[in-house]
Amino acid sequence: MNAKIATRMITVVGALLMSVPAFAQVDLNGSYALVMHEDYIERGPGSDLGDFTGVPLNDEARAKALLYTSDTQSMIERQCLHWAPWVSFYRPQQLLIWSETDKDGRVVSWKFAGQHIQDDLTIFMDGRPVPSSNAQSPSGGFTVGKWDRDTLIARTTNLKNNYLRRGNGIPLSDQTTMTAYITRHDDLLTILVVHEDPVYLTEPHVVSRVWKAETRGTQNGRRAVCDTGTEIPRLEDSGIVPHYPPGQNPEEDFMIRTYNLPKEAAMGHAETLYPEYRKKIRNTYVPPTSCGRYCCGWIEFQGLPGGAPNLTCNDGGFAELGPRGRRSVDDRGQQPGTSK
Repeated sequence: MNAKIATRMITVVGALLMSVPAFAQVDLNGSYALVMHEDYIERGPGSDLGDFTGVPLNDEARAKALLYTSDTQSMIERQCLHWAPWVSFYRPQQLLIWSETDKDGRVVSWKFAGQHIQDDLTIFMDGRPVPSSNAQSPSGGFTVGKWDRDTLIARTTNLKNNYLRRGNGIPLSDQTTMTAYITRHDDLLTILVVHEDPVYLTEPHVVSRVWKAETRGTQNGRRAVCDTGTEIPRLEDSGIVPHYPPGQNPEEDFMIRTYNLPKEAAMGHAETLYPEYRKKIRNTYVPPTSCGRYCCGWIEFQGLPGGAPNLTCNDGGFAELGPRGRRSVDDRGQQPGTSK
Protein backbone atom coordinates (compact mmCIF):
# COMPACT_ATOMS: atom_id res chain seq x y z
CA MET A 1 0.00 0.00 0.00
CA ASN A 2 2.78 2.40 0.95
CA ALA A 3 4.54 1.64 -2.35
CA LYS A 4 1.37 2.47 -4.31
CA ILE A 5 0.92 5.77 -2.45
CA ALA A 6 4.56 6.70 -3.04
CA THR A 7 4.24 5.90 -6.74
CA ARG A 8 1.14 8.11 -7.04
CA MET A 9 2.85 10.97 -5.20
CA ILE A 10 5.85 10.79 -7.51
CA THR A 11 3.53 10.86 -10.53
CA VAL A 12 1.64 13.89 -9.21
CA VAL A 13 4.82 15.79 -8.31
CA GLY A 14 6.30 15.02 -11.74
CA ALA A 15 3.18 16.34 -13.46
CA LEU A 16 3.29 19.53 -11.40
CA LEU A 17 6.94 20.10 -12.23
CA MET A 18 6.23 19.66 -15.91
CA SER A 19 3.51 22.31 -15.72
CA VAL A 20 5.82 24.95 -14.18
CA PRO A 21 6.84 27.65 -16.72
CA ALA A 22 10.37 27.21 -18.06
CA PHE A 23 12.25 30.31 -16.95
CA ALA A 24 15.67 31.34 -18.27
CA GLN A 25 18.63 30.09 -16.32
CA VAL A 26 20.19 33.56 -16.18
CA ASP A 27 18.51 36.92 -15.72
CA LEU A 28 19.82 39.30 -18.38
CA ASN A 29 17.63 42.23 -17.35
CA GLY A 30 19.56 45.39 -16.67
CA SER A 31 21.83 48.05 -18.09
CA TYR A 32 25.44 47.44 -19.04
CA ALA A 33 28.38 49.79 -19.45
CA LEU A 34 30.93 49.17 -22.17
CA VAL A 35 34.41 47.90 -21.33
CA MET A 36 36.63 50.17 -23.40
CA HIS A 37 39.97 48.39 -23.08
CA GLU A 38 38.77 45.74 -25.55
CA ASP A 39 39.23 46.66 -29.21
CA TYR A 40 38.73 50.29 -28.31
CA ILE A 41 39.67 51.60 -31.77
CA GLU A 42 36.72 49.82 -33.41
CA ARG A 43 34.36 50.71 -30.58
CA GLY A 44 35.60 54.29 -30.26
CA PRO A 45 37.00 56.24 -33.22
CA GLY A 46 36.07 53.44 -35.60
CA SER A 47 37.94 51.42 -38.19
CA ASP A 48 40.09 53.24 -40.72
CA LEU A 49 39.16 53.36 -44.38
CA GLY A 50 41.12 50.60 -46.03
CA ASP A 51 41.32 48.54 -42.82
CA PHE A 52 39.71 45.20 -43.60
CA THR A 53 41.96 43.20 -41.29
CA GLY A 54 40.34 40.26 -39.55
CA VAL A 55 37.41 39.94 -41.98
CA PRO A 56 37.42 37.09 -44.57
CA LEU A 57 36.25 39.08 -47.61
CA ASN A 58 35.85 37.82 -51.13
CA ASP A 59 36.81 39.90 -54.17
CA GLU A 60 33.32 41.33 -54.63
CA ALA A 61 33.10 42.52 -51.01
CA ARG A 62 36.57 44.03 -51.22
CA ALA A 63 35.71 45.94 -54.39
CA LYS A 64 32.44 47.20 -52.88
CA ALA A 65 34.11 48.30 -49.65
CA LEU A 66 36.73 50.28 -51.56
CA LEU A 67 33.95 52.35 -53.19
CA TYR A 68 32.87 53.59 -49.77
CA THR A 69 33.52 57.04 -48.35
CA SER A 70 32.26 58.34 -45.02
CA ASP A 71 30.54 61.15 -46.92
CA THR A 72 27.99 58.56 -48.03
CA GLN A 73 26.44 58.55 -44.57
CA SER A 74 26.18 62.35 -44.63
CA MET A 75 23.46 62.29 -47.29
CA ILE A 76 20.13 63.42 -45.84
CA GLU A 77 18.35 60.24 -46.93
CA ARG A 78 21.01 58.02 -45.31
CA GLN A 79 21.62 59.75 -42.00
CA CYS A 80 18.82 57.94 -40.16
CA LEU A 81 18.97 54.54 -41.83
CA HIS A 82 19.27 51.73 -39.31
CA TRP A 83 22.42 49.66 -39.45
CA ALA A 84 22.67 45.90 -39.07
CA PRO A 85 21.84 44.15 -35.77
CA TRP A 86 24.74 43.75 -33.35
CA VAL A 87 26.45 46.85 -34.80
CA SER A 88 26.95 47.81 -31.14
CA PHE A 89 30.10 45.68 -31.34
CA TYR A 90 31.63 48.52 -33.30
CA ARG A 91 30.28 51.46 -31.29
CA PRO A 92 31.02 52.98 -27.87
CA GLN A 93 27.50 51.99 -26.89
CA GLN A 94 25.97 50.87 -23.62
CA LEU A 95 23.35 48.13 -23.55
CA LEU A 96 19.90 48.00 -22.04
CA ILE A 97 18.26 44.55 -21.91
CA TRP A 98 14.80 43.69 -20.68
CA SER A 99 12.41 40.75 -20.94
CA GLU A 100 8.79 40.64 -22.04
CA THR A 101 6.64 38.00 -20.37
CA ASP A 102 3.18 36.51 -20.83
CA LYS A 103 0.45 36.33 -18.16
CA ASP A 104 2.03 33.18 -16.73
CA GLY A 105 5.44 34.77 -16.31
CA ARG A 106 7.08 33.00 -19.23
CA VAL A 107 9.66 35.03 -21.14
CA VAL A 108 8.23 35.63 -24.59
CA SER A 109 11.15 37.71 -25.82
CA TRP A 110 14.33 39.49 -24.82
CA LYS A 111 14.73 43.08 -25.99
CA PHE A 112 18.04 44.80 -26.67
CA ALA A 113 17.70 48.57 -26.82
CA GLY A 114 18.69 50.32 -30.00
CA GLN A 115 19.35 53.92 -30.90
CA HIS A 116 18.97 56.03 -34.00
CA ILE A 117 21.67 53.99 -35.78
CA GLN A 118 20.31 50.60 -34.68
CA ASP A 119 16.74 49.42 -34.27
CA ASP A 120 15.65 47.59 -31.13
CA LEU A 121 16.61 43.93 -31.35
CA THR A 122 13.94 41.42 -30.31
CA ILE A 123 14.87 37.81 -29.53
CA PHE A 124 11.71 35.69 -29.61
CA MET A 125 11.68 32.81 -27.13
CA ASP A 126 8.16 31.46 -27.73
CA GLY A 127 8.97 29.10 -30.60
CA ARG A 128 7.34 31.14 -33.35
CA PRO A 129 8.39 30.14 -36.89
CA VAL A 130 10.87 32.12 -38.95
CA PRO A 131 9.06 34.17 -41.62
CA SER A 132 9.62 33.59 -45.30
CA SER A 133 12.66 35.28 -46.77
CA ASN A 134 10.19 37.17 -48.99
CA ALA A 135 8.26 38.58 -46.03
CA GLN A 136 8.66 42.20 -45.01
CA SER A 137 11.08 42.48 -42.10
CA PRO A 138 12.31 45.31 -39.88
CA SER A 139 15.83 46.68 -40.00
CA GLY A 140 16.79 44.41 -37.13
CA GLY A 141 15.75 41.28 -39.04
CA PHE A 142 14.07 38.38 -37.24
CA THR A 143 15.72 36.66 -34.27
CA VAL A 144 14.77 33.48 -32.39
CA GLY A 145 16.49 32.30 -29.25
CA LYS A 146 16.95 29.29 -27.02
CA TRP A 147 18.91 28.55 -23.87
CA ASP A 148 21.84 26.16 -23.79
CA ARG A 149 22.57 25.92 -20.08
CA ASP A 150 23.52 29.49 -19.11
CA THR A 151 24.07 30.77 -22.64
CA LEU A 152 21.31 32.35 -24.71
CA ILE A 153 21.78 31.43 -28.38
CA ALA A 154 20.08 33.85 -30.77
CA ARG A 155 19.89 33.39 -34.55
CA THR A 156 19.13 36.42 -36.73
CA THR A 157 17.87 36.13 -40.32
CA ASN A 158 15.69 38.17 -42.73
CA LEU A 159 18.15 41.03 -42.85
CA LYS A 160 18.53 43.94 -45.22
CA ASN A 161 21.70 44.82 -47.14
CA ASN A 162 23.95 46.67 -44.74
CA TYR A 163 27.46 47.13 -43.35
CA LEU A 164 29.39 44.73 -41.17
CA ARG A 165 31.60 47.32 -39.52
CA ARG A 166 31.12 50.98 -38.77
CA GLY A 167 33.17 53.42 -40.76
CA ASN A 168 34.84 51.55 -43.62
CA GLY A 169 32.11 50.17 -45.85
CA ILE A 170 32.52 46.39 -45.42
CA PRO A 171 29.20 45.09 -46.79
CA LEU A 172 26.70 42.52 -45.56
CA SER A 173 24.10 41.00 -47.88
CA ASP A 174 20.46 40.23 -47.09
CA GLN A 175 21.37 36.53 -47.08
CA THR A 176 23.48 36.93 -43.96
CA THR A 177 22.72 34.96 -40.82
CA MET A 178 24.05 35.99 -37.42
CA THR A 179 24.28 33.62 -34.47
CA ALA A 180 24.87 35.29 -31.11
CA TYR A 181 26.00 33.54 -27.94
CA ILE A 182 25.06 35.67 -24.93
CA THR A 183 26.51 34.71 -21.55
CA ARG A 184 26.51 36.55 -18.25
CA HIS A 185 29.30 35.77 -15.75
CA ASP A 186 28.45 37.62 -12.53
CA ASP A 187 28.57 41.28 -13.60
CA LEU A 188 30.21 40.70 -16.99
CA LEU A 189 28.15 40.15 -20.13
CA THR A 190 29.92 38.45 -23.04
CA ILE A 191 28.35 38.39 -26.50
CA LEU A 192 29.96 36.43 -29.33
CA VAL A 193 28.47 36.70 -32.81
CA VAL A 194 29.18 34.53 -35.85
CA HIS A 195 28.41 36.23 -39.18
CA GLU A 196 27.81 33.97 -42.17
CA ASP A 197 27.32 35.63 -45.54
CA PRO A 198 27.49 33.51 -48.71
CA VAL A 199 27.60 36.64 -50.87
CA TYR A 200 30.48 38.61 -49.34
CA LEU A 201 32.37 36.36 -46.87
CA THR A 202 34.53 33.37 -47.74
CA GLU A 203 34.08 31.88 -44.25
CA PRO A 204 32.32 32.83 -40.99
CA HIS A 205 33.40 36.04 -39.29
CA VAL A 206 33.53 35.84 -35.49
CA VAL A 207 33.66 38.76 -33.07
CA SER A 208 33.10 39.02 -29.30
CA ARG A 209 32.73 41.91 -26.89
CA VAL A 210 32.26 42.39 -23.14
CA TRP A 211 30.02 44.75 -21.16
CA LYS A 212 29.79 45.25 -17.40
CA ALA A 213 26.57 45.43 -15.41
CA GLU A 214 25.75 48.95 -14.28
CA THR A 215 24.08 48.52 -10.89
CA ARG A 216 22.85 52.11 -10.73
CA GLY A 217 21.05 51.76 -14.03
CA THR A 218 22.52 54.94 -15.47
CA GLN A 219 23.61 53.31 -18.76
CA ASN A 220 20.38 53.02 -20.71
CA GLY A 221 21.90 52.52 -24.16
CA ARG A 222 19.07 54.34 -25.94
CA ARG A 223 19.08 57.38 -28.16
CA ALA A 224 15.96 56.99 -30.25
CA VAL A 225 15.81 60.42 -31.95
CA CYS A 226 17.74 60.98 -35.15
CA ASP A 227 17.93 64.56 -36.37
CA THR A 228 18.89 65.12 -40.00
CA GLY A 229 20.76 68.13 -41.23
CA THR A 230 22.97 69.35 -44.03
CA GLU A 231 26.41 68.09 -43.11
CA ILE A 232 28.08 68.68 -46.48
CA PRO A 233 26.60 71.69 -48.32
CA ARG A 234 27.79 70.59 -51.76
CA LEU A 235 25.64 67.47 -51.53
CA GLU A 236 22.35 69.28 -50.84
CA ASP A 237 19.91 68.89 -53.75
CA SER A 238 22.79 67.85 -56.00
CA GLY A 239 21.91 64.22 -56.69
CA ILE A 240 25.53 63.31 -55.98
CA VAL A 241 26.16 59.95 -54.31
CA PRO A 242 29.64 60.17 -52.74
CA HIS A 243 31.91 57.28 -53.65
CA TYR A 244 35.38 56.43 -54.91
CA PRO A 245 35.57 55.15 -58.49
CA PRO A 246 37.16 51.71 -58.81
CA GLY A 247 40.88 51.83 -58.22
CA GLN A 248 40.86 55.45 -56.98
CA ASN A 249 40.41 55.08 -53.22
CA PRO A 250 43.36 57.01 -51.72
CA GLU A 251 43.08 55.00 -48.49
CA GLU A 252 43.48 51.59 -50.11
CA ASP A 253 47.12 51.51 -49.00
CA PHE A 254 46.56 53.21 -45.61
CA MET A 255 47.31 50.12 -43.51
CA ILE A 256 50.30 49.34 -45.71
CA ARG A 257 51.99 52.73 -45.38
CA THR A 258 51.02 53.21 -41.72
CA TYR A 259 51.76 49.78 -40.26
CA ASN A 260 53.81 48.11 -43.01
CA LEU A 261 51.16 45.40 -43.28
CA PRO A 262 51.18 43.16 -46.36
CA LYS A 263 48.42 44.17 -48.72
CA GLU A 264 46.61 40.84 -48.44
CA ALA A 265 46.38 41.30 -44.65
CA ALA A 266 45.01 44.84 -44.97
CA MET A 267 42.49 43.74 -47.59
CA GLY A 268 40.94 40.96 -45.52
CA HIS A 269 42.07 37.74 -47.18
CA ALA A 270 41.01 34.77 -45.05
CA GLU A 271 44.49 33.26 -44.96
CA THR A 272 45.73 36.22 -42.92
CA LEU A 273 43.36 35.46 -40.04
CA TYR A 274 45.24 32.38 -38.91
CA PRO A 275 48.39 32.02 -36.77
CA GLU A 276 50.17 30.21 -39.60
CA TYR A 277 50.25 33.48 -41.57
CA ARG A 278 52.69 34.96 -39.05
CA LYS A 279 55.15 32.24 -39.90
CA LYS A 280 54.71 32.92 -43.60
CA ILE A 281 55.71 36.60 -43.33
CA ARG A 282 58.17 36.25 -40.46
CA ASN A 283 61.21 36.83 -42.67
CA THR A 284 59.71 39.62 -44.78
CA TYR A 285 57.57 41.74 -42.44
CA VAL A 286 59.27 44.84 -41.03
CA PRO A 287 57.34 46.51 -38.18
CA PRO A 288 57.14 50.32 -37.99
CA THR A 289 60.13 51.93 -36.31
CA SER A 290 57.91 53.81 -33.84
CA CYS A 291 54.31 54.32 -32.81
CA GLY A 292 52.66 57.25 -34.57
CA ARG A 293 48.99 57.00 -33.57
CA TYR A 294 46.86 55.33 -30.90
CA CYS A 295 50.07 54.80 -28.96
CA CYS A 296 48.30 54.62 -25.63
CA GLY A 297 45.63 52.23 -26.82
CA TRP A 298 42.44 52.41 -24.83
CA ILE A 299 43.99 54.79 -22.31
CA GLU A 300 43.53 57.63 -24.81
CA PHE A 301 39.79 57.23 -24.40
CA GLN A 302 39.76 58.91 -21.01
CA GLY A 303 36.47 60.20 -19.74
CA LEU A 304 34.50 57.22 -21.05
CA PRO A 305 33.33 54.40 -18.79
CA GLY A 306 36.04 51.83 -18.34
CA GLY A 307 38.97 54.24 -18.59
CA ALA A 308 41.99 53.44 -16.43
CA PRO A 309 41.89 55.55 -13.24
CA ASN A 310 45.67 55.98 -12.84
CA LEU A 311 46.95 56.19 -16.43
CA THR A 312 47.17 59.22 -18.71
CA CYS A 313 48.78 59.76 -22.11
CA ASN A 314 52.08 61.61 -22.09
CA ASP A 315 54.47 62.37 -24.98
CA GLY A 316 53.22 59.64 -27.30
CA GLY A 317 53.18 57.03 -24.56
CA PHE A 318 51.43 56.91 -21.25
CA ALA A 319 52.23 57.94 -17.72
CA GLU A 320 51.64 55.56 -14.88
CA LEU A 321 50.72 57.27 -11.63
CA GLY A 322 51.75 55.16 -8.70
CA PRO A 323 52.67 55.67 -5.06
CA ARG A 324 56.23 56.68 -6.09
CA GLY A 325 55.16 59.32 -8.58
CA ARG A 326 54.99 59.53 -12.38
CA ARG A 327 56.78 57.18 -14.74
CA SER A 328 56.53 57.78 -18.49
CA VAL A 329 56.74 54.84 -20.87
CA ASP A 330 55.78 54.27 -24.47
CA ASP A 331 53.48 51.59 -25.85
CA ARG A 332 56.29 49.02 -25.76
CA GLY A 333 57.13 49.70 -22.13
CA GLN A 334 60.27 51.75 -22.87
CA GLN A 335 61.35 55.17 -21.73
CA PRO A 336 60.64 57.93 -24.30
CA GLY A 337 63.71 58.75 -26.37
CA THR A 338 65.28 55.33 -26.04
CA SER A 339 65.78 53.08 -29.03
CA LYS A 340 62.83 50.88 -29.89
